[in-house]
Amino acid sequence: MAAVSFVVISSVGCHSPASVIRPVIYAQNDEAASAMRSAPLIVLVRISTLSMTGDGKCVKKPPEVGGPMCPPIPLYLARIRADVLLALRGTVQDQVEFYSWIWASGSHGGPRLFRPAPGKIRVLFLRKEAGYWHTVGDYPSYDLELPSGWVPALLSDWKSGYENRLDPLERFVALRFRAEFEALSVGQLREDFDSDGPRVNHYWATDLADLVRVVGPLFVATQLDTICHHSANPSARLAACFVSGEYFPGRCGGFRLAQEANSAGIGGDFLMRKFKSCQVADRDLPVDLLSGKLSRSRFGGWSFDFPHRREMLRVYASAMDRRVHLAACEVATKTSEARDIPECAAPLEPERKRGAIPASRR
Repeated sequence: MAAVSFVVISSVGCHSPASVIRPVIYAQNDEAASAMRSAPLIVLVRISTLSMTGDGKCVKKPPEVGGPMCPPIPLYLARIRADVLLALRGTVQDQVEFYSWIWASGSHGGPRLFRPAPGKIRVLFLRKEAGYWHTVGDYPSYDLELPSGWVPALLSDWKSGYENRLDPLERFVALRFRAEFEALSVGQLREDFDSDGPRVNHYWATDLADLVRVVGPLFVATQLDTICHHSANPSARLAACFVSGEYFPGRCGGFRLAQEANSAGIGGDFLMRKFKSCQVADRDLPVDLLSGKLSRSRFGGWSFDFPHRREMLRVYASAMDRRVHLAACEVATKTSEARDIPECAAPLEPERKRGAIPASRR
């Protein structure tokens, strides 16, 4: 054991972090998602310090990745320390030190960047490289952001054992939605939403694509639908129903349910306009499903190609729109890996029927 420890310490001491930590950019979303989900250390932290080591590298950027148009981009190595608030996976002390190659060359029109500013709350996905903790990817971002105001409620729910039957990552996402939506008051709702919809910089679930990346679209849609249908807080129902209708297929009924929860009359006309325009936009969705035209999804790069086909059909089969539900289930019967999806075996919920397109529009 002493000999092994000596080798590890010597190898770390003889090599600078920049010489042994390689920059990582994933060309495909599936690769990034797999790396994040399989990370040996996943922690919720508050960033305490950030320092640049002075090391830089020009790294080839795959054409599939957004951001600067030039193929090679300059990345700079950062040494970051953070206070650990919660360990979702792995064992770590109260503080963790890790490294990440970051891009900080002015404005950026592509994907979200990793910005580990002191005081910020982040979920980190880390793995060891030559004895150093390193983010599983470096560009554009492979973390989850969390406003500091949600942290007390999330940690309280975690300690209470709420939803502890779930996988730790799924449990975190469920508690993250609960922290955002269940805390919404009528006063906050008025700040976030008006007759034109969400106000500038007041959008809900702004990290939806990141959450889909780590737990998949079905779990995210299910969490939103559960709050939409069953929360005791009308403001939470309105917000979750709106996000579900806005981002997930076959859920135009979410806008109607949002209006039903809208006891304060906030943005009511807008919600009904959204409901009607969504019906028009999704009118051909069942036909497209049956004809196989839906080759790409609306969220996070998930498609109907293998290995996503089963989960995508479950997203469509769990729709509020009865026609979309039935079309997805018909497709599932002809798809070997999806013939037994539970959404097609269970009866439609009353809320789904209520959210369906009226018979005059079918």
